[in-house]
Amino acid sequence: MVKVTQPIPLNDHGRPDVERWVNQLVGVYPKLDSELIRRACQLLETEDVLIALELGSLIAELNLDDVCVVTGLIYREVRTGRVALASLRDIFDDDVCDLVESVHALAATSLLEMSNSKLQDHQQESQVENIKRMMIAMVDDPRVAVLKLAERVVALRRAKAFNDTRRRRIAGEARAVFAPLAARLGIGQLKWELEDLAFRYTDETLYMDIAQRLSGKRADREQQVNFLEDKIRGILRSQGIEAEVVGRAKHIFSIWRKMQSKSVSFDQVYDVSAVRVIVPRLADCYASLGIIHNTWPHIPSEFDDYIANPKENGYQSIHTALTLDDGNTLEVQIRTEEMHAEAELGVCAHWNYKGDAADQAPFAEKMEWLRQVMEWHEELGGTENLSTLLRHRASDDRIYVSTPQGHVLDLPRWSTVLDFAYRVHTDLGHTCRGGLINGQTATLDRQLENSEQVEILTDKAAQGPEREWLEKELGFVRTDRARAKLVTYFRNLPAANKADIGERLLAHAYAALDLVPFGDSQIAELEASRNLAEGTFFEALGAGEISIFDVVEPFIEIGVRGPQPELLGIEGTRQTTRRFSIRAANRDGLLHDITQILQSLSLNLTATSGVVDNGAEEAVISIETHISDWRQCLNLACHLRLIRGVIEVAG
Repeated sequence: MVKVTQPIPLNDHGRPDVERWVNQLVGVYPKLDSELIRRACQLLETEDVLIALELGSLIAELNLDDVCVVTGLIYREVRTGRVALASLRDIFDDDVCDLVESVHALAATSLLEMSNSKLQDHQQESQVENIKRMMIAMVDDPRVAVLKLAERVVALRRAKAFNDTRRRRIAGEARAVFAPLAARLGIGQLKWELEDLAFRYTDETLYMDIAQRLSGKRADREQQVNFLEDKIRGILRSQGIEAEVVGRAKHIFSIWRKMQSKSVSFDQVYDVSAVRVIVPRLADCYASLGIIHNTWPHIPSEFDDYIANPKENGYQSIHTALTLDDGNTLEVQIRTEEMHAEAELGVCAHWNYKGDAADQAPFAEKMEWLRQVMEWHEELGGTENLSTLLRHRASDDRIYVSTPQGHVLDLPRWSTVLDFAYRVHTDLGHTCRGGLINGQTATLDRQLENSEQVEILTDKAAQGPEREWLEKELGFVRTDRARAKLVTYFRNLPAANKADIGERLLAHAYAALDLVPFGDSQIAELEASRNLAEGTFFEALGAGEISIFDVVEPFIEIGVRGPQPELLGIEGTRQTTRRFSIRAANRDGLLHDITQILQSLSLNLTATSGVVDNGAEEAVISIETHISDWRQCLNLACHLRLIRGVIEVAG
């Protein structure tokens, strides 16, 4: 449904009460500078006060700071020529004036002339340039995009008073350009309103038909949703989960889109009504899901886990649809408070108010800003090569690398070859066994750098990802996206498979560190220390719930039986020489791969020898290197074991 905003307070004469509005705004958002906002309000002309205050309220709701609120208040005065840009410099600081100027520069030009469909079809040069103009402004100052979106929402709210041609042009532009931008930036609060309002003016008959159907059943639906809110809140509380449970009506445009995509009638749309469950912690999301699924049967085809597999714009939530006792269907969304803020505010959820310098983090790391801007540009049909923009605008906190086909992807600066594989596609990550960087072979944990070309090498026979990839200390994956995909894979394996993986992982640690295998009492002690059910230790280890490094550490001193016990706790800069025996299928390049691992871990090869058993087509290669402690020893052994064709690594 179209969002109903908080009304602007009026005085006894029916005019906007600016002072009450400022006090209300600062009361809700205390970090705003009330004096700065009052100074902006003094510039407002009578006929534009209501629009300006409405836009200022919306900008504040989006978690933006007082500079953005002030810009929203006064930019219309600048656009209409009632206030000169030059005169603003005498009233406000450069931050306000520069932002007003950036937003004003976009206000004069329509991004797409929607009254001429031919322009949209063929992307005439002048219109493409307008798109690029906005894109560059957005990259220069990310706030410009959000202010432009908010301004378009307010314009659409008031479009009912415009003539039909103007109303359709504004609505068409919002639907084709601005709603996709809001979606790309993850600002659900603006996306839904842009889509619903645009739908209302471009397809009024369809819009009103759905709106009337919703309205006709509103009382019964609200009564049912209120009952379900209380019931879900109660059953979760009984299990120790304090949740905020809120019912909501589905947005009209999304109902219509689902009817179109699935070729179903209004009555067959599952999520006309929905309940949102907001919980404190990530673990509570999955616990709540289990409790809710145990209470009502769910519809498997309507289940999506966007926490384990986030959408491209960062959206995270669990979606499920339930069949209620009366046969009706209800959509339930489950997310944490942080995920909810991200879903509603998108990139705006990461903005901090000025003065919070200690909390300021780079825009690029939190928002993946440049990627989202460029992908929005591509969605609108921009064709010009943007490598120059990419080179000059790239943040120091993200890297931009390309595929062999020339597609540019961005990743956090610390990302590895394996992170890149998972960024491209889950299956590519699961079967990845190496990479080429600018044509040269690279290990999976090789950290990528700006402007490199990355090609992923896969093994079609691979059964899935390696359990060692989840070990943080080994550094194979460093992005949340890749880690989430790995966690999902191992968590969903059958219990027996997880137990087998856990046993093999521990056996490899025994061999690498020359340890006496743990007895039943030691396994029981590990289970007790981690509150695991009896007999589930190997399953938890195989699923990645426990780190192999954490498992080994408590028992390392009593379990070692190798010739160099001082390896366990070398102090200062002392090192010891450690020999590793590597048994592998004999092939060309095996020794090169071993030395490449040593190089990637900054270890020096001090000696090597090899024996080939032609009958078994196996090679046994012995290497010696300087090792500082048992952690470095296990780290190296794990990396060596993952080399293609390696059968066993022993310390």
